[in-house]
Amino acid sequence: MAEQDVPALVGTPTPDAVLAAVAEHGAVLLRGGWRHEDYVALGDALMTASPYQGGFHDERDVIGGDPTTTTVTRGTQGMPLHREASYAPGAPDLLMFRCERPAADGGATTLCDGLALLAALPATVRAACEELTLRWESELPTPVWQRMCGTTDPAAAERMLRQWEPYLRPWESIHIDVDEDAMTVGFGTRCTPPTLFEGVPAFCNSLFISRPQPGEYHDRRLRVRSGTGAPVPEDLVATAADVAARLTVAVPWRSGDVLVVDNSRYLHGRQAFTDAGRAVAVRMGHLRKETAA
Repeated sequence: MAEQDVPALVGTPTPDAVLAAVAEHGAVLLRGGWRHEDYVALGDALMTASPYQGGFHDERDVIGGDPTTTTVTRGTQGMPLHREASYAPGAPDLLMFRCERPAADGGATTLCDGLALLAALPATVRAACEELTLRWESELPTPVWQRMCGTTDPAAAERMLRQWEPYLRPWESIHIDVDEDAMTVGFGTRCTPPTLFEGVPAFCNSLFISRPQPGEYHDRRLRVRSGTGAPVPEDLVATAADVAARLTVAVPWRSGDVLVVDNSRYLHGRQAFTDAGRAVAVRMGHLRKETAA
């Protein structure tokens, strides 16, 4: 695995320069000892930051009372490559990480370019990926969905969840089923959705996180199948994982580094580590319309 095979900018580049680098390369590493307040200001210039919603995935800690800035997922396990929140409506456009303190060993953030990954797949597998739709399902026990939705009425809860529908992209859908024990919420999307800047397909999804390697983080609250209801072909995922392993690069952190990632193009993960003092923050959000113009 190569290290830091992403463009690096030093000093304090302007938001326009950072955005241009992300649009061209998909990810950019900002070296130069970024202070927390400057990191937040850069994020606010680039995107409308999303506040952390911990009702379903309570796995991060809010930093400094700002719900748009949190720790990365707790724990020291490795994290499989994935697209952030690809299993739910409103996946962020940009991710911004800042290292306060690197791990003594391990703990590098890993990156894989979904454009390069799709292009490197065998032709038959690539075609199958481009045709494949995914349905991510979350089964919420009744007390959980009632707490999340603030109601005990299933119809009212479904109406609240369906408020997302006007904002879905053409290739996205919502499916809701309620019985006495649980509510199952399904989110339909593509295996290879179009990228933010180029508008071309990329292998950018969370299939690998649904099939972690031994010792890696495993989210047991999510399940995935194809849009037809059939299982996602195991050989397709295995082939993509093998190719991704060859293309993955590791970003070795230094204190004050900032990493900006196009979440529609790049998969990200992390290497396992043992140093519980590792401290990495994350902000995520949607590109500001004025910066996209």
